Amino acid sequence: GAFCELTVYWGFGFEEVAAATSAKEMLRQGYAREWQRTCTWLAKRSIHWQDEALTSLYNTNLFFCIFFSTGITLDTEELVLVTSRSPRYYVSAAYWDRDSLLWSFPAILAADTALAKQMLLYVFGRQRRNFGVHSRFIDGTVLEPGFELDELMAPLLALERYLEQSGDTAFLAHPDVVCGIEDILQKLALHKAPTTELYETFLQPTDDEHVYPYLTYDNVLVWHALQFVARAVPGQAALQQQAQRVQDAILAHCVIKEGAGAPYFAWSVDLAGHHDVYDEPPGSLQLLPTLGFCSEQDETWQNTVALIRAPGYAYSFAGSRYAEIGCPHAPHPWILSVANSLLCGRVEHSLAILRTAPMDGGIACESIDEETGVCTSGEAFATCAGFLCYSLRTAMEGGEAHA
Repeated sequence: GAFCELTVYWGFGFEEVAAATSAKEMLRQGYAREWQRTCTWLAKRSIHWQDEALTSLYNTNLFFCIFFSTGITLDTEELVLVTSRSPRYYVSAAYWDRDSLLWSFPAILAADTALAKQMLLYVFGRQRRNFGVHSRFIDGTVLEPGFELDELMAPLLALERYLEQSGDTAFLAHPDVVCGIEDILQKLALHKAPTTELYETFLQPTDDEHVYPYLTYDNVLVWHALQFVARAVPGQAALQQQAQRVQDAILAHCVIKEGAGAPYFAWSVDLAGHHDVYDEPPGSLQLLPTLGFCSEQDETWQNTVALIRAPGYAYSFAGSRYAEIGCPHAPHPWILSVANSLLCGRVEHSLAILRTAPMDGGIACESIDEETGVCTSGEAFATCAGFLCYSLRTAMEGGEAHA
């Protein structure tokens, strides 16, 4: 009936001495101090709502996002970003601009502004030379080639978020940031359509090849990012006119009006009369209002959402217990789509899913079974966990989502 307590200290290091002394430092500090330091750090970043289930869901996914989408390298002690450190995720420990900056960054920014700034320094430093390339290793070299327009815009959208929340306008003068903005604008110009102000992509937000090269969602990101740069960066005011031309081109070429039918946004177009009715949760047309391109009362947007949620649409999963948008990349409802729905007003529908769907043991995953809610792909999806947290917090606290 006796009680015994044993504290074991262990550490990591580049070699034996570094590993042993990192453990010895904790031994010197003592268990009580280390425990209290950890609890204080977690408490400072936690959120508490009256709904205990959603509170637990948020905090669990927030800390999973922080600990599994960021890390310190063992050899150089640099902060690096990845979609997921977990070997259970199907492309473990690789970097995507979109995943780190559009999904995990907003949640981490809300929880830890200093860490968010470190993230941007890494992005505009190590990763700058290959902005817009499909995926990279943590040192910035190419892992999977292929141009993605949403990824090219992601650093600008994350930078905008950081400046709005932190007020750290001096960060715009950082040499890596200055060079990064210029690099993005130069790369963007290479992908302009010959006859109008639309920009092409080779890969879609799922990383799958496009059907038609000009995606509505991607070009809305361009429109939004150009407005930000025109407003925030000295000497770039002329980009406001470029942004206006992008908006005009989207409305002229990406809004489909067939006969007497209701207008809707195409997923993609080729400027030769072809388009498709489609959506992808990693870059959904549902998000156009949150990007400021239109309102939720906009007829064209409402018609678009109705099309992709209709029972006749192959990936709507309408009528299922967990009815959310999927796509061929993972043909089941996506957790990213649940997050998108939280941002565009389908709050009770989304909360009902989150209160009951097991996902990946309570952690966000890529897709879930439409009837059981159990993970069907993309286990341990750390950046998705971040976007779910951001969307959930926005919905629960009644804040305004923005890009």
